Amino acid sequence: MSTSTSVDASLPALSLLWPTGAAGTAAEGLSAGAAEDLNVAAVVQAMLGRDGPPVRLQQRERFAHQMLSQLCQQPDVIDYRQDVLEDLLTDAALRDELGQLLPGLEALAEVAGAPERHLAPGREALERIARRLGELELYVDSARGLHAALQPRTLRSTGLQRLQQALTQLVAADAFTALSAELPKLRAALASVKSVTIGLNLGADLTPESATILAFGAERIDGRQALLGRLLGKWGSTHALTPLRRGERSPAAWQNDLARDLYRLFQDVAAPVASALRGYASVSVQALGRLGPELAFLLGGARLALRLEHAGLPHCRPALLPQDERTTELEDAYDPLLALRLSAATDDTLAPVVANPVNFSGRTARVWVLSGPNRGGKTTFTRAVGMAHVLGQAGLHVAARSARLSSADTIVSHFPSRESSRPGMGRLDDEAERMSAIFRQATPYSLVLLNEALTGTSSFEAVDLARGVVRGLRFLGTRAIYVTHLHELGAAVDEINATTPGDSTVGSLVAESDAEPTIAGQVQTRTFRIRPGPPHGRSFAADIAEQHGISFPQLVELIRRRGFDAASH
Repeated sequence: MSTSTSVDASLPALSLLWPTGAAGTAAEGLSAGAAEDLNVAAVVQAMLGRDGPPVRLQQRERFAHQMLSQLCQQPDVIDYRQDVLEDLLTDAALRDELGQLLPGLEALAEVAGAPERHLAPGREALERIARRLGELELYVDSARGLHAALQPRTLRSTGLQRLQQALTQLVAADAFTALSAELPKLRAALASVKSVTIGLNLGADLTPESATILAFGAERIDGRQALLGRLLGKWGSTHALTPLRRGERSPAAWQNDLARDLYRLFQDVAAPVASALRGYASVSVQALGRLGPELAFLLGGARLALRLEHAGLPHCRPALLPQDERTTELEDAYDPLLALRLSAATDDTLAPVVANPVNFSGRTARVWVLSGPNRGGKTTFTRAVGMAHVLGQAGLHVAARSARLSSADTIVSHFPSRESSRPGMGRLDDEAERMSAIFRQATPYSLVLLNEALTGTSSFEAVDLARGVVRGLRFLGTRAIYVTHLHELGAAVDEINATTPGDSTVGSLVAESDAEPTIAGQVQTRTFRIRPGPPHGRSFAADIAEQHGISFPQLVELIRRRGFDAASH
């Protein structure tokens, strides 16, 4: 075993998410409320699936949620990630091979970042040696596996090309070759002791009086051939070896002479291994370990895009526009989470996935007042817009046929919530406080999503409050959607534009039915699309009443079938 001076067989700092190789320090641009309103946690689960140990899944989900919440605003970073994603999407074999290597990379990240355990002195030294040996073995196996997966391929992305080149140099380096050759020898030396023979002195009444270590063995003791097995027959054959509980944390459990002697001898066996490992003290596994969470995130992004494609839904790489343009243009956009749920459903009474155009720009409008009937897709449309930015700015594909995006520095939302439980705070107070927080946070480069906000008062007062908010959004110059049942608000957009300074025009969107209700199974369904135009002033409530059987004729028929007819009394 080598005892030479320290050699380095480390991989240079690389990243599949950051062109510089170092993670950015951007604060999360997606507010916690917006993440909940957009169902980001459910989207993360749709990306990553549910395969794997629960702890590992939680780590993947936590990292993916963090990446989606950052709302990256750097075009070069977003393009860098999108290029890696394109390589993954176009090469199924590469995805499969990297997916198989992923658990090892994640394990490497866990081992490298795990804190030292506080154990008895002898045991702690042994565990440190075994841990470092296992860490280096995992490092070598992961590096070789990644190199084999990437080497024969023509890669287009800078991120995977850099990793391919670095791994080629690493596995060809003399230091890595020496490490690879020596690790099996070190493992064999550490594993050479498989049993210990202990001599036990007994008193006249067979009470144990003293013990000592007699020898180490290269073979494990077979419990079926033990003394109890011969003396006690069948019982002894299954109980001759008593399992010892592992993971004992208390040093006091090991503070006896026999245990100290045992671990002193173990250290003698491990000493040559420890000496050899010191020659590789400078080998850092951190760079390779950091790739695990990043790779899991990008493979999850590819999985989400392919799930949408398998369902017959479009997805695309967004074109990035300057942030100053404050533009969001989407063709055939939809909520990916709802679309996946509908595509997987076998209930033919569900409406099909409806895709809509989205256009926030100086040429059309940056603030849209969206009105229309109940169940007309207004909330779904709003989520689709928000999720397009969340996915696109994270470097993933957008749920749309085409997309052109100016990055948003933050996404804030105001969706319906439970009434405030704080004493003295009514629903309107709570809504007004949340709205105030939005205007303290939003900038001209933000995306503001308001869904039925400020409804905790009369319709007359709600219109006046909502008009003030929309005027504030125009004055701020941010992109925004205000979903409302207040048709008067949509009808007032011309007056708001005429009386409020600002360069962001306010426009009216309306959820319109494509056609008359159609029969799907036994239920009437109506398909809606979101289009620019004035509000209709109706909510199609009669359709919903009939779908649930609560129109007056339906109620009369139901009551008569139950034998109650007030007219005949």
